[in-house]
Amino acid sequence: MEQSVIAVGTPQSFRTTLARALEVEAQDIGWVQSVTAAEEVLVETGEPIDVLVLSHEVKEPDAFGLAEFVGRSAPMTAIVMVRDRPLNGLLPAAMRAGIRDVVNLSQGTGELRDAVERAIVWSANLRQVQGEVAARPAQRGTVISVFSSKGGTGKTFLATNLATAIAEVSGKDTAVADLDVDMGDVFSYFGLEPNKQLEDLIVLGEGADRETVFANATRLGEHLYGFGAIPDPTMQPPGGEAIGKYLRVLRGNFSYVLVDASADYTDLALACFDLSDVICLVTGLDVVGVKHLSKAMETLLTIGLPRDRFRIVLNRADSKVGLDAGDVERVMKIQVDTMIPSSRLVPTSLNKGRPVYLEEPSSDVSKSIRQLAMRFAERQEGSPDHGEPEQAAPEKRRRGLFRRN
Repeated sequence: MEQSVIAVGTPQSFRTTLARALEVEAQDIGWVQSVTAAEEVLVETGEPIDVLVLSHEVKEPDAFGLAEFVGRSAPMTAIVMVRDRPLNGLLPAAMRAGIRDVVNLSQGTGELRDAVERAIVWSANLRQVQGEVAARPAQRGTVISVFSSKGGTGKTFLATNLATAIAEVSGKDTAVADLDVDMGDVFSYFGLEPNKQLEDLIVLGEGADRETVFANATRLGEHLYGFGAIPDPTMQPPGGEAIGKYLRVLRGNFSYVLVDASADYTDLALACFDLSDVICLVTGLDVVGVKHLSKAMETLLTIGLPRDRFRIVLNRADSKVGLDAGDVERVMKIQVDTMIPSSRLVPTSLNKGRPVYLEEPSSDVSKSIRQLAMRFAERQEGSPDHGEPEQAAPEKRRRGLFRRN
């Protein structure tokens, strides 16, 4: 019988530490960068996962949230939690949450090996008695995130107009989610203001049915629905694990989910990226914007996201500022996927509370957005664009991990 073990959380070197403790090769251990990515693996994989081993950098609320998710969706998968300091009463709380064991790595790796071995046996015995349980959504939509760590690049403009275009060209239910909880502007592009509290939206991730999901949406157009909370700069952003559940519910009810991601590398944003099939990185033709783009790519690659998940969108691409798309591609060694021209129609349409894609459908701006929307729609229909995103994790495991007869 074959067992599988996945290391969860940064740094990626934790995978090597775990492999050494178990006296196996590093490639025999799977790895995902976050609890959100781990939940995604459990939802999507066709193979049983015996043990998830959480690194010391996984926060306790996220660990407990993952345990609750595993209890509902993959009850035969065990969780072992690793800390790098004395436990100080953590074990009882973790056990109540459904975590099989908590290990203090500062005492050496022997305890880690024993805990994982016990978890493997427990999982194998439970699976043998009960059989495999699979929990898969009836529908799996495409999640497209729009991100820029620099303000003023047109992130929200692109998210809203691209969502509008995708809803039109695909004819399928599309959601646009505003994850800028401080001061989100998605609804402003439609001449509206959000009226939901953040807590009301996040609680959808606890398994809301389709009727409840749509009851919490704002109709923005034909096949287009908005999700956003009343902005509150004092609001503590929700944790990554909670956002992962929220987006997964939206993905289960809409063919496309466009996410206006927060501009910071928070747990919220990283959870969003973990679930994204495509991440549109937006920049303008200026040195600071390109610098932010370079840093964004470096950061996202470091945490384990595959490069072919990125799409580079150059906004105001025809600006005469001493740089052009060729300069950006040559310096950064990337390919610009979409170039959107500058136009006074954009601020004009915003002031009217109507996406430029609808207000001026024959404009060059709208045409460029429509082309990008059609690529995403064709991608879902089975005709991928130039880079078909793949699951970032777990990394391919060699069969026979901890093989026993």
